[in-house]
Amino acid sequence: MPNLSPAQSGYAAAGKEARVLNANGHELITILFEELLNLLDEIYIIHTRDQRREVTDQQVMALMILDSLMVSLDMEKGGGLAKNLHQLYGQVRELIAVKDRKNHLKNNRAAHQIISEIYAAWCEIG
Repeated sequence: MPNLSPAQSGYAAAGKEARVLNANGHELITILFEELLNLLDEIYIIHTRDQRREVTDQQVMALMILDSLMVSLDMEKGGGLAKNLHQLYGQVRELIAVKDRKNHLKNNRAAHQIISEIYAAWCEIG
């Protein structure tokens, strides 16, 4: 989570917006994966700094991205693969939303690993 000046932050936001506006369907899913992985990294850093109260926004955004990934699945055309991805996204959702602080870092890394593997496969078919 680098500290950006307001101008740098504005340029970064404009760059993201342009990327999204110019993306096709595959690229949009890629962006969702990248944002989700970034959020999981942010959540991990916040927890390692023992600033748990500051993690709620990142968790909510991560859960919203997971919901978007889930609804983007074509259950008819995707068949078993879509069903398996839906189940994996549900598992990741549970790992992120869990209230068990004792295992939060472990759950976060497990969620990150699952999404990283799906993202790698997604990039290969790109």
